[in-house]
Amino acid sequence: MSLALDGWQRAWTAQLDAAQAALSAALPGLEQMKAPTGCCDLRLRVDRPGEVSGHVCFDDHARVTVDLTGIPQQALGRALDVFFGADWFDEGPDGIAGASAGTYGWDDDATYAEYEIRVQADGTAGLCMAYVKVHDAVAILDELQQKLRQDQQTPGPKCQ
Repeated sequence: MSLALDGWQRAWTAQLDAAQAALSAALPGLEQMKAPTGCCDLRLRVDRPGEVSGHVCFDDHARVTVDLTGIPQQALGRALDVFFGADWFDEGPDGIAGASAGTYGWDDDATYAEYEIRVQADGTAGLCMAYVKVHDAVAILDELQQKLRQDQQTPGPKCQ
């Protein structure tokens, strides 16, 4: 292998390692899938029943694809409100947390990222993001993790 290509391969491997570390820190439970992954060199899988299941990929354009399901709708809605800010959701004032069952999608013209939220009638939701910058994916996943932890720590109604 040429010296130039060898240097590029070392840099790319370091970038893959850094992306895996950041994504795994943001959403604990993400584990690297063994090759062949079906798409990207780095594909992580998570399975936390009652909280989140799915995969996260880091592609050869240094962008992230996320496909998660089974997320409590309220937690996802609150996480997205923090990331996107107040009044970001055009379909209603309560954001995804208050959205009716259905599929909601949009593109970010500034970053070329694509987002899709699939709200289910059972109170769960799916999050699909494509072509997202690593720092944006990490920020959203980290905020989601915080909201899931808050929900675990919030006591339920007290029985009398």
